[in-house]
Amino acid sequence: MSWPEYYEISDQCRTTTIDQGQLMALEKHQIVQCGVNYARQSFTVYRRNPNMHMLLFTCCGEGWLETPVRKWTLESGSVIHVPPGSANGFGITPKEHDADNETLDTENTWDIAWVMLSDNGEWAKTMPNEVTYSKTQCADMLRKTIDCLHQSMSLPYPVGNQLGDNLVEQIRLLVTNRLPTSMPISLQRLEKVFDRAKEQLHRQWSVAELAALHPCSEPHFHRLCQQYYCHSPIAHLTRLRMEYAARLLSATEWPIQHICESSGYPNPANFSTRFKKWSSLTPREFRQRFKY
Repeated sequence: MSWPEYYEISDQCRTTTIDQGQLMALEKHQIVQCGVNYARQSFTVYRRNPNMHMLLFTCCGEGWLETPVRKWTLESGSVIHVPPGSANGFGITPKEHDADNETLDTENTWDIAWVMLSDNGEWAKTMPNEVTYSKTQCADMLRKTIDCLHQSMSLPYPVGNQLGDNLVEQIRLLVTNRLPTSMPISLQRLEKVFDRAKEQLHRQWSVAELAALHPCSEPHFHRLCQQYYCHSPIAHLTRLRMEYAARLLSATEWPIQHICESSGYPNPANFSTRFKKWSSLTPREFRQRFKY
């Protein structure tokens, strides 16, 4: 049986594609295409004889890729490279069903950033000759970079061109240095939880809410924080808040009251006590000593 060649993409999917015809800066780095796919419901692509290097960075959700000899599960925070000439198919992981055929997952999602590279020049020398799969810290950064590149194309000359050149260079760097991580999966998830918390440090986070983001039970979340950070979840959150407040004190003219509230301390006295315990200085003393 010959390898199939077809695609099936639902109306729920959204795709951004940028190629050399739209942006000359891609040609300089021999990037044929790049884009972002927000796959929903169903998404399947099979190719018999591709003539480019393909890299799929999974940002969120889960997908799969198969060749005639093997199949890979593409997890969030991973990258897979497929060299030219390698027949392959890839798509979104289907929803699971229980014994009564009830859907277990609430939504079928797979968010990916992808880059197609020429099989000539520097990429022919530096890219592997076989399919490779690894974890990476670059997936979401690449997605955001491609989104920014797409937006920059609507800006007038010369700002749009200059931004485009810089963003394409960033894409090249992220592809070249895919940064596989040796961090355990549990630590990667823990880091993502606190990255999410840092986006809303003003919020009064509970341990239950943080554990739900992992997701795991509260006792297990406590154990993970003790294992990797050597202190409790709330102690780690407090440290993040103090570091954030210190940056604001040294780099801005914001009133201390504003910094208190932004850091999750509506009560200035409570904030001052916490900050002095952390830095050995009051917020005012810290600002005077470390103001840029």
